[in-house]
Order: sequence, then structure tokens, then C-alpha cells
Amino acid sequence: MNLRLALPMLLVLLAACSPRAAEQQVDPAAAAAVAPAPEPAAVTQPAAAPEDTVTAAADDTPDPFEELQRARAEAGCEIPEDVYDLDDIRLYCTLPADVRTFLARENTCQHFAGEEPYDDARRAELEQASAEYCDGREQRFADLFEQHRDDCSIRGALIDIGNRYDLFTLVAPDPCRAQD
Repeated sequence: MNLRLALPMLLVLLAACSPRAAEQQVDPAAAAAVAPAPEPAAVTQPAAAPEDTVTAAADDTPDPFEELQRARAEAGCEIPEDVYDLDDIRLYCTLPADVRTFLARENTCQHFAGEEPYDDARRAELEQASAEYCDGREQRFADLFEQHRDDCSIRGALIDIGNRYDLFTLVAPDPCRAQD
């Protein structure tokens, strides 16, 4: 059956079954002659915007994962997955190998430090990871700071890292910056 005719016929049937239908006579020929309802105009949907546009338009904050991926792509060198802090990713390729190694290790330490020990087995894993990646971190940082004492750009990067991860417990004053 043609859908264009179905709606008017259904309406005629409903009208015929109504309580008032007994009071009124409906001419079957008139019911069949009811003009079909005009087809509704097609509704066009706007083209879907890409997800990042929708996200940015919704709250004007960039997606953190996309921002990390973009920073990795723009870094200029391969960055290990252990390095996940955006500031560290942006800084990583400008650093010498020993500082890069420390930075990857520090990111891993920070990762495990933020984990919750939900059972005894997980607690043991976290304690082992903490011993492996976090123990001695202040001394390693102080040693790097001393090793690069003559390179103010590296020391500046180390200062940023130290501030981010509270690593200045064993560090001597910085000759590259004015002291308070």
C-alpha cells in the first residue's frame, strides 16, 4: 500500500470508529476521494563536524590526549611512552641523553606514585616499582644538576623539572640564576 494513502485512510478509519461516527454518516466514496496528505519537506541535517571541532566548540578546552600526541609529533625525536607529561614531552628532545634517561625514569616514578594499592599483590608491585624508579631520585637529580653546572640552558630545564617534581632537596644554589 502506498504510504501517501495510508495516513488519510487511517484517519478515516479512526473517524469512523469514534463515538460521533454513529451520529454522522460517512460517505465511503468521499473517504476514498480524500486527497493524500502532502509529503513533508525533506529535512536536511547539517554535516557532522569533526570530533575535535565539536569538543573544542563545546568547552573550548583541547583534548589532553590529542595535545600529547601533537606534542610528540612536533618534538623532533622519538619520545618513550614512559614520558607522558606535556611539559616533559616538549622539553625532552632538547636535553642530553643522561637527562632524558632521568626524565623518563622520573615520569615512571610519578606514574607509580599516583597508583592505588587495591590489594596486597598490587601493593607489592607498587613498592617494587617505587624502589626501582623512585629511590635515589633526589641524588640522581642533584648529580645531573652538578654535571651540567656550566650549561645554563640544561640547568634551566632541570630547574623546571625539579620544580615540577619537587626535586630540590639536595641541589646547590644555581649560578645561572640570580639568587634571592
